[in-house]
Amino acid sequence: MKKVLVVICAALTLIGCASSPSSPPGGRMLFGYVLPGEYAFYLDKRGGANFYRGYLAFPSEGGANIVFVRTINLNTGKEERFAFIVKDDEKGMPTNVTNIQGEFNTLDSRQALPDFLNFTSLYLRTKNEYEVGASIDDEWDDYTLEFSFNKVLPFFQFADIKMKGKRESLYTLEYGGILNIEDASRFFEMAPLKRSAAASRRTPAIPQKPGRTVNQDAVSITLDENWKYDDSTELPGYWLSLASVRDSQIAIEKSSLKQLGITRENPYFLLKVLVLAQGNSLEMNTVKTQKTPNGYQLEFYLRDDQNTRNYQRAFITFAGDSVYVINFSSFADIYDGNRAYYNKILDSIVIGQL
Repeated sequence: MKKVLVVICAALTLIGCASSPSSPPGGRMLFGYVLPGEYAFYLDKRGGANFYRGYLAFPSEGGANIVFVRTINLNTGKEERFAFIVKDDEKGMPTNVTNIQGEFNTLDSRQALPDFLNFTSLYLRTKNEYEVGASIDDEWDDYTLEFSFNKVLPFFQFADIKMKGKRESLYTLEYGGILNIEDASRFFEMAPLKRSAAASRRTPAIPQKPGRTVNQDAVSITLDENWKYDDSTELPGYWLSLASVRDSQIAIEKSSLKQLGITRENPYFLLKVLVLAQGNSLEMNTVKTQKTPNGYQLEFYLRDDQNTRNYQRAFITFAGDSVYVINFSSFADIYDGNRAYYNKILDSIVIGQL
């Protein structure tokens, strides 16, 4: 497999998180939930529009934040860019927007500013109403908008906006990630994402073989003899090797709340780190989260450097002060063609006592 799941500790290092999510290396969390350098691009089709809107934020001096904005008219190709300084109050609410600089000439470009204030304020007002994700209504005089919030997604943390009762998305998260201040210029180089058809490969058949239970620390999984243990990578695990060296992989990572800098109250931060670490390779519309009896589950599809589609699933489980991250990754074709086989394995995961 050309691209495997970026595991928790590697992902924390990759995006430059410090030991505590409340104190990332770029400074405090922006608005209480955005990491310094976090960015996202959205497709805006409201009112028949066709715009590509991007946001990137970093901490600024005096406890303020600087937000960079790109607006691209996809019909004409015209782009405008601007930035503004915004302070947030003790609750993280954005207030006192100042120092607007750049191209701020058209109404369509200026719309990005009230959008930023409305979207951020809506999230902050409603984030305590749910644990990880929820559909939230934003009521106006003549209509109601429905936001699909999920705390693992970048920037505004919603997947899309729809008119209440309608299926068409009016405002859709296309992709996002995180940049270091040294790489911030990449934000202005990213073109609207156009995904081509995924590269095809020969999908192998999975032979039927006897099953067995394997154990690592307090985790047990029922695998069959197609799976072989391999310790040649930084994170050893079990590989299924049929059409390639590694068609699928299961690996277990053990850490602690203290090592990861999290608490039981903000576990979704780990899932968000995994999402941000994938960058533009992630297919945002496939991100799903689920509460499990002992923690959370995250799943999504992404493309590797060869445009091969991959499926990823991560289980985060808490046992006392310990944190187990069970990572499953597979070429999408073999997973999609054998879901019952794989789901039986993933459903067999048991976390015992430490």
